[in-house]
Amino acid sequence: MKIFSCILILFFAVSSPIQFFQNQKVVATIEDTRLLEVSGLEESFKNPGYFWTHNDSGGDPALYLIDQSGNIKMEVELEGVVNRDWEEIITVKKGDQSFIYVAEIGDNKAVHDYVSLIRLEEPSLGRVKQTVKKDDLKILNFRYKEGPRDAEAIFFDYSTNEFVLVTKREKSPLIYSFPFEASDNLLTIQAKGTIPQAMYTAADMNKQGEILLKHYGEIYYWSASNLPAVDRILKWSPIGIDYYPEPQGEAICWHNGDFYTISEKNIGKPQEMLYFERLK
Repeated sequence: MKIFSCILILFFAVSSPIQFFQNQKVVATIEDTRLLEVSGLEESFKNPGYFWTHNDSGGDPALYLIDQSGNIKMEVELEGVVNRDWEEIITVKKGDQSFIYVAEIGDNKAVHDYVSLIRLEEPSLGRVKQTVKKDDLKILNFRYKEGPRDAEAIFFDYSTNEFVLVTKREKSPLIYSFPFEASDNLLTIQAKGTIPQAMYTAADMNKQGEILLKHYGEIYYWSASNLPAVDRILKWSPIGIDYYPEPQGEAICWHNGDFYTISEKNIGKPQEMLYFERLK
C-alpha cells in the first residue's frame, strides 16, 4: 500500500504540473506584407499596449510598431545599418527613458567575425514613417571567445544590468552575459556555461525577474527573483509552459504579466500572434 501511494503521488506530480498561464489563444493575424519573416517581438514602454517587431535576415533595416491586432501603426528606419540577420529586439526602461536594442546575432553558418547590438531611444507613436539618424544609434560589436556561432535568444537582466545570450545550434548551447558599452573596440565575451537541448529561438525577462526561454517545441519559465539570470538558468530547474508549437516560433515577450509569441512565417497559412494570459 505504501509503494502504491508513492507511485500515485509521483503520477500526479508528473501528470498535473502547476499551471501559471491559460492555454494559448490566437489574438492577431499578421497580414501586412511588410512583415514577411517576423523574428522578434517586444512590448513598447513609450507606447503602452503596442509591440515592436522586425523582419529576419535580408529585410529592411526597419522596426515596426504593431497593435494587439497585428496592424502596423508606425515604421522606423535605422539609417546607416543593414539587416544582415536581425534575430531579436529588446526594450529596456531606465527611469523616464526607454531604449530599444536590436540584436544582429544570427549566423546560421557560423562565419561572421562579429555580431552586434544596436541601441536607439524608443520613438513615440507619431508620424507613420520615421527615420533614426545614424548619429543617434549606439552600436556594440562583439565576438565569442569560443568562435563564431548562431544565436537568436537574448534578453536584458535588470538585476545585473547585463544582456544574457543563449546560442542556438550546439547540442549543449552556451550562455553568456555582458554589459552594453558602445565602443569602437571589439568586445570578446566568454561563455559562463552550457544548458541542455538546442535550437533556442527567443527569450525575455521582465523587471520582476521572471524569465521565458523558448525553442521550437517548448517554452520554459522561471519565476520572479532578484538573483542573476545566468546563475538561475545554469541550475536548470525551469517550469514547462503548456504550449502547442507554432510552425516556426522565433519570438516571445512579456506584457503586463502575460506573454505573447509570434510565428516567423506560416507556410500556407497566416502568421499568428499568440497570447498566454496569467492565471489569476
